[in-house]
Amino acid sequence: MTIAAFIAPIALSLALAGCARGDDLDRTRALFAGSAIDPQTATDLGFTVTRDRDGVTLSDRDGGCSSRGVYRVRSGGGSPVAITAPHGTSDRGTRALASALFEDGFGAAAAWNSAPRLTTSQCPGFDLARAGDHAFTAFALGFSDRFPDGLVVQLHGFDGDRRTSAGAADAAMIVSDASRTPSARILDIADCLSAALAPRTVLVFPVETGELGALQNAQAEALHAKGHSGFAHLELSLDLREALLDDGLLRAGFGKCISGEAA
Repeated sequence: MTIAAFIAPIALSLALAGCARGDDLDRTRALFAGSAIDPQTATDLGFTVTRDRDGVTLSDRDGGCSSRGVYRVRSGGGSPVAITAPHGTSDRGTRALASALFEDGFGAAAAWNSAPRLTTSQCPGFDLARAGDHAFTAFALGFSDRFPDGLVVQLHGFDGDRRTSAGAADAAMIVSDASRTPSARILDIADCLSAALAPRTVLVFPVETGELGALQNAQAEALHAKGHSGFAHLELSLDLREALLDDGLLRAGFGKCISGEAA
């Protein structure tokens, strides 16, 4: 048996686990649209529910290579921002950064992947940012239902050596709202980040670079389809990711920009 033939059935079972039925997606969206997580509904949907000092965490009950995702919801609300990392294990540091920002008190929710983006010796890969019929997208929609003016932030990592333009290669961050016509809101966020992260370079797609615009992002497409404009796609260089994890003051400035708390 070839390796491809061996992996294919596993990949199929993983996709079926992650890409839920329509009724499950509707229930997942409603779960995250509420002011509080209903533990029984979460359990019925395949999550394990745990409580901590910040609120409630929903993790994949199946564990292993399953791709349902991990979701944290703050008790008592918080600023209407969801801080997410769909490639938290392969985009080094993005999961840790999303978690750190949430634990610092930024955002009402956080989420990241529970299966790797790229195939490993243990698990086939699964790309949450391209998964429309998935709990991760239902979470984004439910969050936007709960907070009509809220912001869903995605943290991604990029390698400057793989960029095709000098500007993108040298940038610390590329900001997009997954459209070719960036909104005033995303431009304001980019301006805030430029000041908070100075002298690092923050570019806006497609105004200042034509790369990494997230034009095929599944969560952005779903939010745009319902008329919700609160989506921010942030591509971070490795140097910036490491600096944000190491420097609490720098991270606080970043958190204030995405949460709208900056003066």
